[in-house]
Amino acid sequence: MLKRIKLLIILPLLVIASCSIQKWTMSKITSSLANSDSSVFTGDDDPELIRDALPFTIKMYETLLTKDSTNPQLFLATGKLLCLYAQGFVLFPADTLPDSLSAQKKAAGKRAKKLFLRGREYIFRGLDLIHPQFSTQIKTGSVDSALQVITQSDTAYLYWCAVSWMGAIASDRSDLGLSMSMKKALALMTGLSSLNEAFGGGAINEFFCIFYSSAPKIMGGDTSAARIQLTKAITLSKDTRVSPFVTGASFLSVKSKNREEFESFLNKALTVNVNSDPSQRLQNTIYQQRARWMLDNAESFFKE
Repeated sequence: MLKRIKLLIILPLLVIASCSIQKWTMSKITSSLANSDSSVFTGDDDPELIRDALPFTIKMYETLLTKDSTNPQLFLATGKLLCLYAQGFVLFPADTLPDSLSAQKKAAGKRAKKLFLRGREYIFRGLDLIHPQFSTQIKTGSVDSALQVITQSDTAYLYWCAVSWMGAIASDRSDLGLSMSMKKALALMTGLSSLNEAFGGGAINEFFCIFYSSAPKIMGGDTSAARIQLTKAITLSKDTRVSPFVTGASFLSVKSKNREEFESFLNKALTVNVNSDPSQRLQNTIYQQRARWMLDNAESFFKE
């Protein structure tokens, strides 16, 4: 009888210990992945390899989040991967489709929007773990009040949240409800700029260049302001990022119908050494591919 009682006591303890060990192990795994060097993806020079690998990786991260939902950095990492996939491997390829395939381009835009918003929600959930109810305040309350709790350690969350949000808006212009939320996305990036204007080597300025050059005047569009932001982005990038030159050609040169400037920007993009910043190698490679395609198809950007 005594042995049986001991066994009844010991068995639950072993189960509890086993569960604790599993939780501890899962926590270590998720923390390791969340804190791992993201250059495994961003430092690669083979976009096709990353394109094929990202869907599996994203689903693996999402699976891990169901096991460990208390790691804000894992939420951020998952959101970033979704943003990277939507931009580089859904939107960019769709842009190269001919006008005759407008239905496919529209479908790609709607898919990209879903991916961007999915990424944004993961990042919001990560921020909510750090600052409870942060996303609720942003979506339904005062953005300025919500941003008062933000610190330097939160800058990456703000950047990727704003980029995902604006990416979703740009992907589907027919979604007027989503477009009405643009000011909140802009406020996130403005808040980030006040904390660290040089974040991402000019990435914030490039973001605002795109906004000022593509938004109508009634919503804050301003070509002169866009050019100022582009100049800052190029200066801060220190010739290590291709995207500012492609952005200049895509948004400013095309809008002003300046083909000479268009070609100048794109040729400068092709002179950037993609290895000058290993952490940007993937993005630089993708943008150089885009620059070559734009030069080869310049006529389509300057139709009479």
